[in-house]
Amino acid sequence: MKIISTLIILLLLSACSFHTGNVSSGAHIDCPMIYIATGTASTTRFLEIGGFNKDALIVEAKNDLYRKFPYKKGIKLSNFSVDYKNTYFLLFHTTDVTVSADVHDCNINENAISNYDVSSDSYLKSSSLLINGFKVGDSILYLYFNGDHETVINKATLVSFGNKDKVMIKDAGIKKPFKRSIYNIYKATASPENSYIFGFNIGEEVGVTFMNDESGIKSKKKCIIKGINNEKAIIEYLNSENVVSTQVVEKQFIRK
Repeated sequence: MKIISTLIILLLLSACSFHTGNVSSGAHIDCPMIYIATGTASTTRFLEIGGFNKDALIVEAKNDLYRKFPYKKGIKLSNFSVDYKNTYFLLFHTTDVTVSADVHDCNINENAISNYDVSSDSYLKSSSLLINGFKVGDSILYLYFNGDHETVINKATLVSFGNKDKVMIKDAGIKKPFKRSIYNIYKATASPENSYIFGFNIGEEVGVTFMNDESGIKSKKKCIIKGINNEKAIIEYLNSENVVSTQVVEKQFIRK
């Protein structure tokens, strides 16, 4: 038993991580910062062999950032930073690269800011805490599969941000907080900045185009947005049987 315990301790002690990074401060952008966008990439080597399918981790992470970041006119990025995390465990070496950038909305003018019922300074302070449109304390929705392999939408609260685009959320029905990808949760807190970040607000009535699987005919329904993130939205609508239904749709099918 002593030998086994010693081996376990040695294995644990052999794991370590080193963090480095740099920031590129570009031209000053005199527009409100609304949140921080991030992109990631990683590679793992065994005995320092491997990673041949990864040519440029920073470029890959940057492309991941742009893929997740919804381009809009008047939106500008600045202060790009690159963070490296090198993790060593036994014979394995993993390198994680995270590229982040401040997102500024130059469509917001003084009148728009005054509509927040807060001063410009307090608006900027609260916005600087946003990551991909979310902040700690937000009510969110998340999806999971129940025992019947049906998708269930549950409510939770965002507790904290973690590494690799992970967040900790707390569901009232579950004792301990648990991890979810920030791209698999949906903001359910209505706030003025949602319209600038996501293009829509919680509770907003919109039109959504549906495709009939059998006939192939498109139809447009009035829906209410119940949750939203950068790519998709959870909508509520009356189905053909006049029953309230919820569904996840890509934002490209939503119109004001």
